[in-house]
Amino acid sequence: MLATHIATKNVQDQVIEVLRKMNIEYRIISRQNLDQSNFSWADLILPIGGDGTFLLASNMIYNNKKPIIGINSYPKGSEGFLMLPPKYTKRIPEIFEKLKAGHYYVIMRRRIRTTLKGDAIWEPPFHTHEKGRVAGGEKFYTQDMKEEIPSNSLPKERRLPWLALNEVFIAETLSARTSDLLIKVDAEKKYHMTKSSGLCVSTGTGSTSWHKSINSVNPQIVQEILNLTNETRYFNTEEIMKICSLFNSSLCFDPSELKMCYAIRDMIVSDHWPVPKCLHSRGFCHTLTARSQCFNGGLVLDGGIAVPFNFGTTAILETYPEDSLQYLSLQD
Repeated sequence: MLATHIATKNVQDQVIEVLRKMNIEYRIISRQNLDQSNFSWADLILPIGGDGTFLLASNMIYNNKKPIIGINSYPKGSEGFLMLPPKYTKRIPEIFEKLKAGHYYVIMRRRIRTTLKGDAIWEPPFHTHEKGRVAGGEKFYTQDMKEEIPSNSLPKERRLPWLALNEVFIAETLSARTSDLLIKVDAEKKYHMTKSSGLCVSTGTGSTSWHKSINSVNPQIVQEILNLTNETRYFNTEEIMKICSLFNSSLCFDPSELKMCYAIRDMIVSDHWPVPKCLHSRGFCHTLTARSQCFNGGLVLDGGIAVPFNFGTTAILETYPEDSLQYLSLQD
């Protein structure tokens, strides 16, 4: 942890030095001053850290007009899939030289818009890493305000101000508890009742992350399936690994596509609780509607910002071009 902090501070100091030489105005933002006003004025957002830092910064960009580019401050300890390649960690001036010269390209990464409907949709959010409320963002009703404003006077529909770049995850807050959810995909008229470990809805960006981890097959599973289907044929390690690689790669799709992929984790199937008809445990969609049957549920965006999602509350997940993230990548 100390090594990560020192490395991040070192990269931050180098970036500041370059910006000063180029006479570019800047602000240093941390979790303590994570306020929308500190993002709205900027022409470029530059997260320094790992993918978690990038996702937190992207949550504060509310449209497709503001570009973002990230620097992986500690490649030894962070994969930094969303950040610039590790070589740029030690070549900070080159980043700004390429940006100034226009040697970059833009990827419009799609994000998920979440709309809540119901009575208990104005509870304050919290950050899953800190178990506390997120600083800044929209103004939330405090307990005092709730006492002054009758609950039936509050809107029954709320569009969350944050857009999920990777995924939206819905489940009981206590992971050992079964998550009961009613789910509709696209234009379906009826809900499917599901019992599972939670619902993960991902973008193309997120399809390489949690979605892939949930659905990937490993060599042991493939070997056991092949043994059951063909007892006379021996499959060597190379063949097994090729099958795994082909299948796992097929789970990913382009981040610029407007479709989403959903995965129902550990969907409970038994004689008393069969698989819902016409609902697969994973699939693609353009709209997904989930109605909570949870006791103490939560809806989590990009593994960070979360809002309560309890019995009767409905969430509509969609993608729109105007919600995309303008992601910059440098040309080599």
